[in-house]
Amino acid sequence: MSRFNFTFQQDSKDNTGGGFPSRLKEHDQWLVTREKVSVAPATGWKKSVNHLTFTEAQEKAEQLGGAVAFCFTESGPFVGFDLDDVTVGGEFTEEALAIVQRLDSYTEVSSSGTGLHVIAEGDHSDDRKHRTDLTEAGHLEVYDESRYFVLSGDVYDGFTSVESRPAVVREVQDDHLPERQKFSFTGQQKPVNEQEFDGGQTDATPEQVRRTIEEFGKCDRSDVDSTRVLRWWRGQNGTKTSASEADMAFIEQLYFWCQGDQQLMDECFRTSGRMRSKWDEVHYSNGDTYGERHIRIACRRGDDEFDGRYVQ
Repeated sequence: MSRFNFTFQQDSKDNTGGGFPSRLKEHDQWLVTREKVSVAPATGWKKSVNHLTFTEAQEKAEQLGGAVAFCFTESGPFVGFDLDDVTVGGEFTEEALAIVQRLDSYTEVSSSGTGLHVIAEGDHSDDRKHRTDLTEAGHLEVYDESRYFVLSGDVYDGFTSVESRPAVVREVQDDHLPERQKFSFTGQQKPVNEQEFDGGQTDATPEQVRRTIEEFGKCDRSDVDSTRVLRWWRGQNGTKTSASEADMAFIEQLYFWCQGDQQLMDECFRTSGRMRSKWDEVHYSNGDTYGERHIRIACRRGDDEFDGRYVQ
């Protein structure tokens, strides 16, 4: 079920301003980037309180010599399809153009000239992963929150308007994106040995995951902060202001290190110092437990997964 009641509102015919759709300009979900890295705001770009209006973003982009970017948020109705490296011989592939035609919404050529961005009203399907390789060339990524597109305004083939396409958005994802492993908790405070899980897809134990994080932290790799992850594993909150915030940060890391395997993510959390009775308590009106909701959010946001070998 969608998180939104879609408006079915079309863009205004006046689509000036570098080709950027009026529907997007109406929303205060803008950033300024340089080399695809957010510089305004320089930090905290995922928080809506830090987002800019379109006018503010344009002005700051001129001041900083950067480019405007549109940020997808959990509270917003938009979804973005990023078709990357989808040219062969200087022409867009038929596969990529077929996706564009089906979505029939705002489409632009990316700044590299080898990709396409499509933005529509709709949302990312919780039962689908975010990324897939395409058959002819390149890959497809789909996001509706915690990501931004650096927009070029170079409208492709007359697709100037952001349209409401929730049904088609889901159909395209069903046809192209891999399915996620299903995962569910049932019952309040139900013991783990009575809970039902689909079979785990990753052949690793929580202890192997923990040791792998430790070993990668010993390598000269600036992109692995094992100290922070292991601090959360031990039950410490670190720089986070609350236990719940630290829980979410830890679970998002588990998504990466567990290769998106939700059962293994649950097992790792249960063996960590963060485990408490709250994990199995029903906290939401739809029957979701605290743990179930946090794992679902992490899986919806996550895209990158560990592709190395686990320490035995």
